[in-house]
Amino acid sequence: MSYRLTKLETGLRILTVSQPEALSVSVMVLANAGAKNEDDKDSGISHFLEHMGFKGTERRPKSIDLSSEFDAIGASFNAFTCHDSTAYHLTVIPAKVELAVDLLSDMYLHSTLTEAEIKKERGVIIEEIKMYEDKPTSFVWDVFAKLAYAGTLAGRLVLGERETVSALTREDLVAYRAKHYSAQETIIIVVGNFAEDRMIKLVSEKFSSLPTGEKIITQIVTEDQLEPRLKLVPRSIEQSHFVLGFKSASLADEKIYPLTVLACILGGGMSSRLFQKVREDLGLAYYIGADQNSSLDHGFWAVSAGVEASKLNLALEAVVAEIKKIKIETVPAEELNRAKDHLVGGLFLGLERPADQTYFYGEQMLEPKEILTPQQLAEKVRAVTAEELKVLANEIFQADRLSLAIVGPDCSLTEIRGIIRAID
Repeated sequence: MSYRLTKLETGLRILTVSQPEALSVSVMVLANAGAKNEDDKDSGISHFLEHMGFKGTERRPKSIDLSSEFDAIGASFNAFTCHDSTAYHLTVIPAKVELAVDLLSDMYLHSTLTEAEIKKERGVIIEEIKMYEDKPTSFVWDVFAKLAYAGTLAGRLVLGERETVSALTREDLVAYRAKHYSAQETIIIVVGNFAEDRMIKLVSEKFSSLPTGEKIITQIVTEDQLEPRLKLVPRSIEQSHFVLGFKSASLADEKIYPLTVLACILGGGMSSRLFQKVREDLGLAYYIGADQNSSLDHGFWAVSAGVEASKLNLALEAVVAEIKKIKIETVPAEELNRAKDHLVGGLFLGLERPADQTYFYGEQMLEPKEILTPQQLAEKVRAVTAEELKVLANEIFQADRLSLAIVGPDCSLTEIRGIIRAID
């Protein structure tokens, strides 16, 4: 699988991955603008602007005008906002790709942002915030982000706060779009069955009115944690949901590959150590897993689980014991190879569709480094050694780098602080 990168004089970058055998074409418009670009007072504005892209344009004044065209061409469409970026994407059959590009450019460049629609969508987003707050499996991650990255951009929530969303005005949205939706900060990714030269010409024409401006420089997240951080958000529910995480590595750091393997060994599947110990042996949890989470300027490695509230300490003791064990003992070759095969298999299966590949490539383009194909990424994973894992585990898994967020019934943080100290 190969790609072609075209950079226009305006600064707009177009990445194309031609796959003549594919039955679809996926087009993604990626703005280098997310929660990292926001101020405290406008937290959530990137996500708000993403919602407004579907609420009408100059040529398609109502949301139904857009959705009717999506449906008429059989499109799969969506958008999302994260810490680093905002994305709009459409997947269609090859015969409809020109209309898909026209729709995306219209939404991205010419959303009318009317006062009436802003007022309605404000209510929708506040309900979205409430929905996530009502789901402890999701809410605990917000608690963790605020705890681990307090006072930094990484601690800002993508959806924003109810107060900031309520205060955003049309003028705020217009100004933010003008600053961040520029040619230099926009990436177009096209994957699937299409004529490459014709596609590059089409995208260049449809996005020719993108404003130009200076490259946006964002504040770098500093890692200044000196002691464990614990936070409990009391909830009258039966389970305790927790995220136990450590500061680790950003997307630019080569450590993300062994860290991902470590996450797989400890909590990446049904044969993983934590799944076997906490769920299968002790019967304490329905879900438990581990992940390496990386952004452009920061990263963390975390275990998450939901357990019976009265057994929270027992579950944490089991997690700490497994983390401690992997710091001391070398991972056996058979287990290491199984983890690598699991990761590579998941990578390839997760990229079978053109739609899945658009963000795979787009995320890499946000970072000024070599773009890896899936095969090259697999080689990075397969090159990880057991010695690397042991060294990195001892570097990362330290109590002073640890943050623990809990959502559930009241518990003793003093007792828990003693449990997590055993990681050292």
